[in-house]
Amino acid sequence: MKSSVRVRSTFILASLLAISGSFIAIRTANWIGDKIHAPKGVYSIATDISSTQEIERVIDRSVYTSKSFVASQIAKKILAAQIESGGTTFTIYRFNFPQTCGKAGCLHVVVDERDRYANSLQLIDLPDKSFPFSSVNKKGCFNVRQPLNDSIDDYEICKPS
Repeated sequence: MKSSVRVRSTFILASLLAISGSFIAIRTANWIGDKIHAPKGVYSIATDISSTQEIERVIDRSVYTSKSFVASQIAKKILAAQIESGGTTFTIYRFNFPQTCGKAGCLHVVVDERDRYANSLQLIDLPDKSFPFSSVNKKGCFNVRQPLNDSIDDYEICKPS
């Protein structure tokens, strides 16, 4: 009798540890996944840079969502960065979710400071995890670096005149 109680107690304890261990592993994997999918030290949480209303406007304009979707629920999970380029401040929103990332990269939406320009880009992370955006001297333009075959190509993107 004693040994069956001990085995049962041990089994219950082992089961609880396995369940809690799985929970911890999943949370850790999600945290690591978030860190892996963002270039080093450039992005912040979007709500540190933009208001929730601005982020909701970007989502409404740039991402197809279901009717039950509430933008404010994910606003604190979207990453953002800003660059000054060609006399314009561009805010870059990185949608770092399984639904917006794939083989072609992750969805980035770039808007200007007057909220008149928006450009959606599907960008692949650079091999060294560096920030793919940079400034150029041309008015209203910015540069994007992307891997192509065995090299890194530069693309100049300009807002329409």
